[in-house]
Amino acid sequence: MSNGTTGSITVLLRLPVLYNPDAAGYRASVEDEKFLDTADELARRFGGGTLFVFRHDTPRGFWWDQGVVDRDVLALIEVDVPDTRESREWLRAYARDALRQRFRQKAIYLKFVGPIEHLVVNNEEVSDED
Repeated sequence: MSNGTTGSITVLLRLPVLYNPDAAGYRASVEDEKFLDTADELARRFGGGTLFVFRHDTPRGFWWDQGVVDRDVLALIEVDVPDTRESREWLRAYARDALRQRFRQKAIYLKFVGPIEHLVVNNEEVSDED
């Protein structure tokens, strides 16, 4: 975390496009509304973000789970947040209390990347934001 001043970090939330298999091995698609609701909740909290839902050439996640390699097709939400303990604690609780149930997962993986630098370009001016 920053010393004295609060910078920003980028948080990457990897979310499944398909639910875990049922008893017959069928994996139903996660409803689009769940991704949109999640993106909306994060935007309301942190001011914006980007939702990537890949319909073709999907990214795949691989990880060990009790000696077996699990695979998943992923969506991604990217959001810039203040680099504070409060932001990290809120995201941890949100993943635990909302996202795990919404996407029916054992765990939700959040990746914190930073520090980041912002450059906003519009037709009026160019400004650095920290």
